[in-house]
Amino acid sequence: MLEPAKWWTWRRAWMLAGFCASFFIGDFFLAVRASPHRSVGFLIGVGGFCLAQLLWTAGQLRETRPDGRVFLAAAIPLALFVYARLRPPLLTSAGQGMVGLYSLLTALSFATALATRRVFYICGIGLLLFSDMMIGGGLVHAPGCSSLIGPTYIAAELCLLTSFFWRSEWRILRLRADIRFLALAGGALAFASFVVAACLYPGGGYNPFRQMLSALGRSEVRGVPYPACHWWFIAGMFLSAMTVAGVWAHFARHASGWRRYTFGWGGALNAAGLCTIALVPENVKVDIHNLGCYLAVAGGSAILAACLRRRGADIAWTCWLAVVVVFFTICLNVDALPFDPWVTSTQKALIVSFAVWAGWLPWSRRDKV
Repeated sequence: MLEPAKWWTWRRAWMLAGFCASFFIGDFFLAVRASPHRSVGFLIGVGGFCLAQLLWTAGQLRETRPDGRVFLAAAIPLALFVYARLRPPLLTSAGQGMVGLYSLLTALSFATALATRRVFYICGIGLLLFSDMMIGGGLVHAPGCSSLIGPTYIAAELCLLTSFFWRSEWRILRLRADIRFLALAGGALAFASFVVAACLYPGGGYNPFRQMLSALGRSEVRGVPYPACHWWFIAGMFLSAMTVAGVWAHFARHASGWRRYTFGWGGALNAAGLCTIALVPENVKVDIHNLGCYLAVAGGSAILAACLRRRGADIAWTCWLAVVVVFFTICLNVDALPFDPWVTSTQKALIVSFAVWAGWLPWSRRDKV
């Protein structure tokens, strides 16, 4: 029987060998041979990447377990992105199923990486996920994506190898008082992205009283395919999701009872909805885009419910505004009110109100819920 340290060394060595071999198989069939989507080589290549993700994740289970909330927040938008946008170019059901499986394994790997709090491990999986998204962007003919695949892929591999061999890897400390900086800086950057997107809206400018916010993120605006406002809108949504995830994960750690779960899972649903909105524009698949809106609203509502008992006075305006938005939407459905400016303007007011309140709450309460 080998000593624990020796067994752990051999285990890591075999895991690294299997991980590298699986990735080489994927690279050979997809990058070197450029196997077509209908071919067996494409399935083998994607299967190699699936096996690599599975081996790498399994190798971390001795140290930690994947965070279910992170998995939910990542798996939902990735699966919907594959279904709504990558299904048509992939052509065959076998290819679609294999890519869908890979997206779920990537979400699982990302959830495991965040649970370890290891810096290079998180950066490696995050860059690998970004590289995969660029591959998906290339499949739907989004400009500029193909040039980013190689550099991010190589950087991801270097980060993962560094994480594998560095036993005393840096760890991300749990956020405490710094949550105020995250809430304000992340929210400000997200809001700035939307402002830039509105300024770059082609063909006469963006009118917030007449157009929904999602108009900025359409893949084609007034005859312009993938305009600049589309990319800024996506950046703003992802920054919003990151800020939401960080803030409400912090509150979940400091809450108790049902509020602890409501903060954590509500934040996960909110982040999943925001990422879905970013990845599936309304002019591509409106029902999937609307599903992202419902997820974001459901997560935000859960967060509001967790704060009602102690912070009712602080969120009264947001709650009443939400009621007004629902009322206007019902009136719209029965043709009692026009779509704009009623629904469009109150939508912006609700989003800004929730964002301001969400930023003010951690600042005013410091480290308390």
